[in-house]
Amino acid sequence: MSGGPLSSFSKQGILLLSILHYGVGISLFNKAVGDSVELPSGLEREGINSMEWKYRKMVIAEFDGNVSLPRSQFEGRLEMNDSNFSLTIQELTLQDSGEFLISAASNKGGQIPTKTIHIQVHEPISKVEIQKEIKLLANQSCSVWLLCNVSVGSNLSYTWERGNETYRDDQQIHFSLSPADGDISVTCNGSNPVSRKSASATVKCSNDTTTPEYDTWMKWCRIYIVVPVGGAVVLIVAVAVYYCRGRCNTAALTDDTRMKDTRSNSQVMSIYENVDDLAVPRLNTVRVRYEWSYLISLNINKIKQSLHERETM
Repeated sequence: MSGGPLSSFSKQGILLLSILHYGVGISLFNKAVGDSVELPSGLEREGINSMEWKYRKMVIAEFDGNVSLPRSQFEGRLEMNDSNFSLTIQELTLQDSGEFLISAASNKGGQIPTKTIHIQVHEPISKVEIQKEIKLLANQSCSVWLLCNVSVGSNLSYTWERGNETYRDDQQIHFSLSPADGDISVTCNGSNPVSRKSASATVKCSNDTTTPEYDTWMKWCRIYIVVPVGGAVVLIVAVAVYYCRGRCNTAALTDDTRMKDTRSNSQVMSIYENVDDLAVPRLNTVRVRYEWSYLISLNINKIKQSLHERETM
């Protein structure tokens, strides 16, 4: 199985990674959609003349003797504590992710260094599924491909568990099985910074190994490819036969007409001919066209009925 043993990360290690990514003096908050967050300013009202919170270079909260909250995308969801200037944002959305800047001026006229806080809002994972593909090889072993599908698509990490071993890997893993291995239980753990979900599956190698995905594909192929193509072939053959018979009947009618004209001109009748032989048979083209149209319509109806029955299977 691809991948290696999962190493555990301490809280200190995660904090170090955050510092390396965002820089010293920048705080990171990972929150889920719908959560609330309180951003600390690190300030106290005593000694502060004025201060402001900015989001994407726009002032969203400020203090200049009194607290004010200018109109912004956070309208109705924002509160600022007038004692320590902490900022609370409620009902977070994905669009609230970004950097928040705190700047302040002291009563002594000095500028306090700007502080940066970064919020990353994530969609919680709601579902994890394992998609299996098992192929029986010529040597009677099986090639197994497993894909871990997660309901959200960003900031994801995966771990796979097989037996007593835990592996850290990509979204997809591949390994081989033999019939002697029996039933093998595999679990995929999908996680992001705010949630974690798992799914398990049992895989087995046998001589009659097949996968639901393959069966689904074959059913789709029969319904949407084989049946329509077969119906089209029948329709083409029917039209071709109708066209050829029409041409043949037209040619026969032309030859008979020419013979009649020749006999009329020569006014000669063989002793073996009779009056009925001189009558030119006329082709009932209207009836022939009606019969072939009915046949084609019947075939099309049968094809549609077959498609409907296969889709409801």
